[in-house]
Formats: sequence, structure tokens, C-alpha cells
Amino acid sequence: MFMKSRIIVTVLALVTGFARLSAAGEREGCPVTTAPDPPFVPPLPYRAGAGNVEFLYGTPALWAVVNPHWRMHGFRGSKLPFFRQGYDSRSERNPDLTVVARRLDGPSETVRAARANMASTDGTIEGMFMVTGLEIPTAGCWEIAARYAPSSDEGARMLTYTVWVEP
Repeated sequence: MFMKSRIIVTVLALVTGFARLSAAGEREGCPVTTAPDPPFVPPLPYRAGAGNVEFLYGTPALWAVVNPHWRMHGFRGSKLPFFRQGYDSRSERNPDLTVVARRLDGPSETVRAARANMASTDGTIEGMFMVTGLEIPTAGCWEIAARYAPSSDEGARMLTYTVWVEP
């Protein structure tokens, strides 16, 4: 009995170890977007800076706060803030922002974000932004692509970045 239990524990330890090595190897192959150097500085009057792990990424036409290491949040999804120069939530309460995610390291359906809404931290132009929710169904390497439709410059209104999503 003792020998059988010991074998089971050893097999479980090996399987768990291989699973961790496999996930680490897959993570190493994920082209996670890193903070730009020099950092992206939004145009005035917007504020520069983000959290400790997060960073601003994009162009004045469309930028986001990127956290390269996500945790899955189940049915609630993750909130994604997007900004653009001149965005005024008082006149554009339902911004024409489309956000999709596709898994790069394995099979999964493309995920579409919920409809974007306006948001504001303080009612001033520099505090106004667009926000949407995105529910990533599985851990792995995910590319997030955003498109803001009313912009006149096609290249400037697209934003793509890659994140690693942990369970």
C-alpha cells in the first residue's frame, strides 16, 4: 500500500512539473508587448503614467493601458480602458470602438469585447476615456486588437498588442 501511494505521488509530481515546464515554455514563445522605450507620452492635456506593471501603449489617435500579464476574471471579464486625443464622453457616449482577441498559441474562438462605453475619472477632457469588457476564455498568449471607427487615419485608429493570460 505504501509503495503504491509513493508511486502515485511521484507520478503526480512529474505530471505537475511537466505541466509547469510546458506552460513556461509556451509563455517564453509568446511575443508579449513590452513598454515602449522611450515611453509613450499622451498629448496634452492627458496625463502620462500608469500602474506599476501597466504602461501606456499606442499613438495619440488611439492608446491603451496595457497590463502584459493578465489573470482570468471569469464571467465578469477584464475592463480595458482606451483613450484618443479629443475624445469627449459628453458628446460620444457610445464610442465606435471594436475590440477583439485571438489566441496565438493554441485553438480558441475569437473573442469580441462588449460594446464600448464612455467613462470619466473627473469630468474633465483629460479624465475621459472609452472602456469595454473582454472575457478571455482560456489561459495563454492572446493578441488584443482595437479599432476606433470615426478616425480619419486608418493606421492611426488601429491598436494591437499581445498579453499573457494566466488562470
